[in-house]
Amino acid sequence: MSSRVITTLQEFENLRPVWDELYRSSANHTPYQSWEWNLAWWKHFGNEGSLRLIVIEESERIIGIAPFYLRTSFFGLPLKHYGFLSQKRTDYLDFIIQAGSEPLFFRELAKHFKELQEDWQFLELKDVPETSTNLPHLYREFGPVFPNFGLDLQRVCVTVPLTNEWESFLQTLGKRTRKDVGYDRRYLEKNFATEFKILTNSNAVFEGFRDLTTIYESRWVEEKGASRLAETEVAKFETEICERFSQNGDFRLYMLYANGKPVAGLSGYVKNDKLYGDIYAHTPELHKYSVGNVLLGFAIEDCISNGWKELDLSRGEEAYKFRWNGQPKRNYHIKIFRTRMAEAKAAFAEGMYERAAQSKTLNKMLARYRKWKFGAVE
Repeated sequence: MSSRVITTLQEFENLRPVWDELYRSSANHTPYQSWEWNLAWWKHFGNEGSLRLIVIEESERIIGIAPFYLRTSFFGLPLKHYGFLSQKRTDYLDFIIQAGSEPLFFRELAKHFKELQEDWQFLELKDVPETSTNLPHLYREFGPVFPNFGLDLQRVCVTVPLTNEWESFLQTLGKRTRKDVGYDRRYLEKNFATEFKILTNSNAVFEGFRDLTTIYESRWVEEKGASRLAETEVAKFETEICERFSQNGDFRLYMLYANGKPVAGLSGYVKNDKLYGDIYAHTPELHKYSVGNVLLGFAIEDCISNGWKELDLSRGEEAYKFRWNGQPKRNYHIKIFRTRMAEAKAAFAEGMYERAAQSKTLNKMLARYRKWKFGAVE
């Protein structure tokens, strides 16, 4: 058993064949563990010199990858720590491991960090699904080596289980919701010329995605000053993901138009007979016409017609998700500390941040700053 560290973009690109093979083997893979997603994220958000893809090998054969990068600060304090690529952008993060090799992988990974001479303080493993089959092996192999653990059930994600037919799915909903599905569609169609589009792997995807971006930005500009999609690198990343996944046939975009104007949209990625919803938005101006719920109804119908088993509506406990029979699930936020002192420093930094985040005055100032920096959407 041995480990090695990949630190350059060229090595990252060359790793694709092995990464893809491990990805297909892993029981925990989502779109966010794919080579395409992680490479695109690193190209647009990674800092030069901080890439740390840890590759574990057995008999010169790669059995797993820890997709890490080194961060130099934690909530403003100078604490070097390892984190997953794509954190803050994705809902589900995890290791990429050949099925059946988990004990060997984590044993060697724990050994790697025990012997690592680099000045690191802790590992931060955000958004690991509670259902991940990697977790028992992680605890078993890391616990004796690094006993200082932090473990929180942090984020709630909501997924909608689907049936084989639209009518049987409607029976899983509450009586009021079943009634509203038909009523909302008829009410919208009575007042507007409506069109529902499903965009997958054609050039129309990019035009539709621009429409979704417009809706998303108008939805959040008042509260946050500007949406994340207004940032240049974010926009480039989203465009690249749209292109890569649509070329693979794994991208899906649902758009609803009223009188020719985009009013609601949902993008997502298809894996494992499941649609992982990503960007969802509806225009505030037509809120009384329930355009968001109308769009979701059409999207769910399409998922069922394709034989998919779930529609994952991502993080957040918004009420509308549960009206569609959404089922909650949680992600773990795991921190593995090198020393007790590192644990204390991280707890102090996190506590200071949480208190600041609760300040209404500070949030208003941040909204004004984002509006000034990125510009408001009229």
